[in-house]
Amino acid sequence: MVEIFGSLNQEIVNAINDVYKEIANRFRLPKHIKINLNIVDEPTIRELNKSTRNIDKVTDVLTYPYIDIRVGQQLKMSDYKYDIDISNNLLTIGDIYICYARALAQSREYNHTLKREIAFLFCHGMLHILGYDHMTETDARVMEDKQDEILSVCKITRMNFKSGFVTIIGDTNVGKSTLINRIVGQHVSIISPKTQTTREKIIGVYNDNESQIVFLDTPGYHKRTTKIDDIMEQNIYNAMLNSEIVIMMITAKKPLLEQFERLNKRVSTKAKRILLINKIDEVTYERLYPELVKLDARAVDEILPISALTGKNVDVLINMIKKYLPSYDYEMRYYPVDEYTDKNLRHIVSEIIREKMLYLLNDEVPHGVAVMVTSFNESVCPITIDAEIYCEKESHKPIILGKNGTMIKEIGTASRVSIEKIIGEKVNLNLFVKVKPNWRNDDKLLSAFGYTISE
Repeated sequence: MVEIFGSLNQEIVNAINDVYKEIANRFRLPKHIKINLNIVDEPTIRELNKSTRNIDKVTDVLTYPYIDIRVGQQLKMSDYKYDIDISNNLLTIGDIYICYARALAQSREYNHTLKREIAFLFCHGMLHILGYDHMTETDARVMEDKQDEILSVCKITRMNFKSGFVTIIGDTNVGKSTLINRIVGQHVSIISPKTQTTREKIIGVYNDNESQIVFLDTPGYHKRTTKIDDIMEQNIYNAMLNSEIVIMMITAKKPLLEQFERLNKRVSTKAKRILLINKIDEVTYERLYPELVKLDARAVDEILPISALTGKNVDVLINMIKKYLPSYDYEMRYYPVDEYTDKNLRHIVSEIIREKMLYLLNDEVPHGVAVMVTSFNESVCPITIDAEIYCEKESHKPIILGKNGTMIKEIGTASRVSIEKIIGEKVNLNLFVKVKPNWRNDDKLLSAFGYTISE
């Protein structure tokens, strides 16, 4: 049995008892033996080290065996009959001291649970009592293998679950949104051949059995002329600050070195840097190779040519990202596994409508429009959605409507098809066009449309 002195939650107590039962079974320990497990603070463990080991140090665990036993030797009660406590008929075979503060610090350092750390330290102490040590490399390896075996049987193992945030930056129209939608497998971010399509820091979430990767799709870099441009620029900076990895995406269709140097100057964080060369499906290797050799591989952690459109090397990218993310021995998911974005359906619907406008309208109009979903009625069949399209100029309204309403009808039809694919149900979409002069420089309207600086 294990007698615990000090405060531990029941989950950790259960783990300790599981480890003890496995050790007792594995080494055929007698039933009537006892271990004293003491959970102590840093001053106590330091004092123990000073008084018994002559070192002034805080360590994670100390073990004091009461018996002299060698590795492989069978523990017999009859060999210690004079050491048995006659009041309870138990033989105490040792004291184990675990420093709670050190265990907590180490659990954080190695990105695993406190339960796992204390169970490991208890297992370590028990093996010391049973004669194991780590004075030589061979002995240390044997002891380490035993610890891993015992903890594995007790299902107290390091899961090595990878989780973290990745920001994708790049010039406009290099394929950032296409990549996120390809990875996530859902329509999260606007895709358009026109520039400046992504206005916000869109979060797309990739999940598998061993990881969760949260992608931040930032607006493309461009000349700042309005307040909404300032918001977009600040969101790019904030996204990089909160990420473990920054992906710098450039296009294979333009000189690589010039694009890379411009982006690399903007990355001021200590995050790992991956340089993605997108659209390799649109150029030949003979054209790409001379550009590749000009790049300084030492300036980044990884360089990878990909095609976000066809999916070439996207699986390589996922494994590359996992390599640099923190490890956890539990499922560290920032979002539920069935969620692929932090945006609600209203937001996604408004972005789909804006995307279709970017495809169908002339260059002057799309970037002066915003979309707001004013009604989302799921209680009727088909689902009825009302959305208002805001433009900056009176002259833009007839362009959006089209002759005899043909353009607004085309926008609505294209939007409805995409929305139905995401929702999985039939949709009745009603669009209304309104004029809000200079809305891109109006703080109140920007806030109403959802364009705010993300922390």
